[in-house]
This record gives sequence, structure tokens and C-alpha cells, in this order.
Amino acid sequence: MKKILLKILQINRIEVQTVDMDHVLRVATATLLVEVVRADFIVQPSELLRLRSILRRQFELAEEELDALLEQAEQGADRMVSTQHITRLLNENFDHAMKLRVIEMMWELVYADADKNHYEEHLIRQVAELLYISHAEFIRARHRAEPDE
Repeated sequence: MKKILLKILQINRIEVQTVDMDHVLRVATATLLVEVVRADFIVQPSELLRLRSILRRQFELAEEELDALLEQAEQGADRMVSTQHITRLLNENFDHAMKLRVIEMMWELVYADADKNHYEEHLIRQVAELLYISHAEFIRARHRAEPDE
């Protein structure tokens, strides 16, 4: 399973020896976030800025590390056919709180352009179900991410 995901995310065997599982999980998480940005088929500058902000804050990355992570995530999203490989990896390695945090980060991206699209919501709902996030938690995560008005 990990071989398949590493291939999808373009992390080869040589890199795996020098890159720890934390990096693979960061790439997997970032790939899901890139998918949210692309879900409505319009990539807004505000979404890209929020994506960078979320990843920088969550993983405490320097700009150079963030650029490399986003490049790998975009390549992973380009090759991804289904979210199942990524969600399986997250289920195997993240506790429930971190899986819930992934859903919250996805919702934060949705509200970056002030326009919640049904494609974005569908993707997050699908990922939440695959991560065993309850409907109530899914709704609470959405409310926490909603901008204060």
C-alpha cells in the first residue's frame, strides 16, 4: 500500500530512505488540500495564499520546505485517481484528532474565496467518510472554519 502511495506522490525508494514517514504524511495531507483548491475548477489566488498559510502553520515549515511540499502535493494531485489510497495511509498513521484536523483544514480552504461550492463540499464529505469522521464532527469542523461575520 505504501509503495502505491509513494509512487502516486512521486516519492521514490531512494527518497524514502532519507525521508521519514512524517514527510510522506505531510505530502498526503497537502495533496488532499490541493484537491480542495481544484475542486470547483477555479483556482483563486486567495485559496493558494490560504493553502500556504495552513500548511506553514500546521507543519511549521520554512518557505523553501513549503515550496517543495506544494510541488510534490500538486504532482500527487495530478496523478491521483481516488482519495482512497491517501485516506487509507492517514487512517493507518493519524489519530482521530489529526484526521479531524485534516477535515478542518479542508474547510478552511473552502472559505478562502468566500464561496462554498458543492464540489468542494462533496470532496470533503467523501474524505470525512473515508477517515471515519462522523457527520456531527464534519458539521462542527465546517462551523469552526466558517469566517466570522
